[in-house]
Amino acid sequence: MNPKYLSVEEAAKRAGKDEFLQNVKKAVIPRLIEKGLLHGKREKKHQFVADDDALARMMRLGVESFVNNQQGYSFLAVRAPIRQVAQKLKARPGVAKYEENIKPLKMKESAGVQPDEKVRQTFLVQMRDTPEWSVLIQTVHWFHSCDSVMGTALACALSKEFQTLAAAAWDDDFSGSSLIVCEKGNKKAAVSDEDEDDGWEGFHEFFYEQGIYLPESFIGTGKGRATLYVADPAKVQRADHVVLKVPRPVESKGPHVLEKLGMMGEAMAEGLEDEEAFMGHMRAGVWSQAQAILTAGEF
Repeated sequence: MNPKYLSVEEAAKRAGKDEFLQNVKKAVIPRLIEKGLLHGKREKKHQFVADDDALARMMRLGVESFVNNQQGYSFLAVRAPIRQVAQKLKARPGVAKYEENIKPLKMKESAGVQPDEKVRQTFLVQMRDTPEWSVLIQTVHWFHSCDSVMGTALACALSKEFQTLAAAAWDDDFSGSSLIVCEKGNKKAAVSDEDEDDGWEGFHEFFYEQGIYLPESFIGTGKGRATLYVADPAKVQRADHVVLKVPRPVESKGPHVLEKLGMMGEAMAEGLEDEEAFMGHMRAGVWSQAQAILTAGEF
């Protein structure tokens, strides 16, 4: 039976009314067709995609609902079941507290956050549609430089523990989204949505190609409690609460805007004047700091 074909624009509309969500789908679908992950054809210079099971699965992937309209965020993903990841995390020196099977609540507008410079209230989640991946949500709607280092360190360590793929992603609301991909403990790739060659399309393509999904979420904190809010809690197969200790060498020394200005000044002093060179310098610094806290046994 021959499948029905849709234009890429028609398929993208299934993401909902939000223009950003549609734009990500429109950018990613042709790339996935080119890689053979979706079936497509061209007619009169227009790209079409088969309306089949592969497209249906693809529409349930991606992290754009999570990153949309955020002033900053950080998370890491590792290709391993949450049960196994939980056992490894509990034994790590950077984990101060671990609670299994926390019930996520539905998103609400009144949820707030009280940042703590000494610890991070994070949640390890496994989604029903992508059980082969575990994702540690670190910060939502805020970010400090230490969060990229901590995420990268854990991605590196867990990819080595499981001999698999892991990735740390973050956005500081100043220079776009970044991604460091690790495989078996080594850095495999570093991506920024500001890169001239691949840009934001390449950043989002990674999550579709690997089969990773992260929905709109928020971590509410206050009065010594942390709560995970998700747009549709039913999509979460399991959620664990993980309290991470911020390693002393990477503790924030002040507001993130001042940290960023310091990094920009350092980059200019080294002659890195364009955005792409600065982003590469920044990611190299994150990797170096992540390796340092791992070597020191602090995380």
